Amino acid sequence: MKLKYILGAAAALALNLHVGPTMAQQSENTLRWTSNVSLTTVDPYFNYNREAMLLNGQLVWDTLIYKTSEGEYLPLLATEWKWVDDQTLEFTLRDDVVWHDGEPFTVNDAVYTFNYISDAENGVNVQSNVNWIAGAEAADENTLRVSLKKPFPAALEYMSTLHAIVPDGFFGDTGQAGANGRLVGTGPYKLAEFVPGDRIRVEASDVYFDGSVKGQPTFDAVVYRTIPDTSTQIAELLSGGVDWIWRVPPDQAEPMSSIPGITVSADETMRISFLSMNLRDIEGGNPLQDIKVRQAIAYAINREQIVEQIVGEGSKVIQSPCFRTQFGCVKDANSIGYDPEKAKALLAEAGYPDGLELKMTSYRSREWTEAVSGFLNAVGIKVSASVLDYSNARDRVVNNQVHMLLGDWGSYGVNDVSALLNNFFTLSEDDMAQDATVSEGLLTAAQTADTDVRMENYDYAVRRIAEQLYWYPLWTHPTTYAYAEALEFQSHPDENPRFFESKWADQ
Repeated sequence: MKLKYILGAAAALALNLHVGPTMAQQSENTLRWTSNVSLTTVDPYFNYNREAMLLNGQLVWDTLIYKTSEGEYLPLLATEWKWVDDQTLEFTLRDDVVWHDGEPFTVNDAVYTFNYISDAENGVNVQSNVNWIAGAEAADENTLRVSLKKPFPAALEYMSTLHAIVPDGFFGDTGQAGANGRLVGTGPYKLAEFVPGDRIRVEASDVYFDGSVKGQPTFDAVVYRTIPDTSTQIAELLSGGVDWIWRVPPDQAEPMSSIPGITVSADETMRISFLSMNLRDIEGGNPLQDIKVRQAIAYAINREQIVEQIVGEGSKVIQSPCFRTQFGCVKDANSIGYDPEKAKALLAEAGYPDGLELKMTSYRSREWTEAVSGFLNAVGIKVSASVLDYSNARDRVVNNQVHMLLGDWGSYGVNDVSALLNNFFTLSEDDMAQDATVSEGLLTAAQTADTDVRMENYDYAVRRIAEQLYWYPLWTHPTTYAYAEALEFQSHPDENPRFFESKWADQ
């Protein structure tokens, strides 16, 4: 194909350019990476994007405890923790940690963090990450108590991944990061430069505490640049302008894999794609309120072919509306497969022998969207599809302007179904099914520590979502990474690149 020849020419040119710049970066001990996300704020709470919430967030800030990719909790800012009761967590904090400006880390910082992020008026972007926290207080100078609104057994999952501790007064009265003049963290790297929408530079902290599970900084600096165009990202990698990129399209990853000096790796992640069906009343009527139409849609889509030919290596077709390792995910909840004749028959039974027209939106991939639309068109379902950014696609869902959403969710790496389904099926404005029984099951499961009760409710909710086709589960997302061969990097299914574990091979 033409793209391969273009990449081949670029690779030939890059062979002479790549070695020098990469070795220069090794000698400067700088890791440079890029993504298409334009970051307008640097803090880890007022973002939707992993680039800020996880990658930059975990370099500059620390959580109380740390979760390995295997799910083990380890001490970080806290040395010990325990459940006092079903709604209270207690943490013993380290007394040898300082912020990047040399000021000591205290329990007041942790109290401030949890009280600020849990206050709905402060508007943390992803409310489901924090809206179960009632508040925090200091039991003594080294002991933090966090109170929950109701029992929430997944609390440690969030606290170990998403709840970075910021200094007391960090957001000030304006809600702006560093409003108190202290744009600092306790993490292995300190913020050196932030140009909104363009770049972030962090540099190794010389005050990071000994014994951290993250280890001491391995790079002198880590630099993030926003590069919107994937082809430009690839060109930068090949010429040595950057050292690491991700989310490389499969058709571009394949020819790159043969280029000397570049490692290309396509790995499965926890992120799943789904086709969400709108069952609400729509002006002019809503055909999706008939389950036969929803079933016809499902039978019309050849998921295996899309995965094999378009989504690519590292992806798998899924039969449940959740990721298999998440607590509460029911195996093989949906058994529908590709059968276009069955799809046509169901449409006829539903009163649409000549087909029908539907509106769909998506926000991830035009190719995936066109593939799904193509299979639906083939059985008589004429799809008017729009590929938008996440915010605008969500607005169409919230405002009841589409029949279907080709969406996805990565659960922020949280291995609990509540981090996925509770965002879409608890009668919120994002809930296109509005099934009160599903909402009750999910909320009950999320608010008890009794594992049997949790599984019973998740079993009901997950199976009903699948059987009623509120969602048609599609596939897991692969993330394709491409990086300088001299860089030691290990990916993880939670889609959280841990740069603090990486280093240059000759270090």
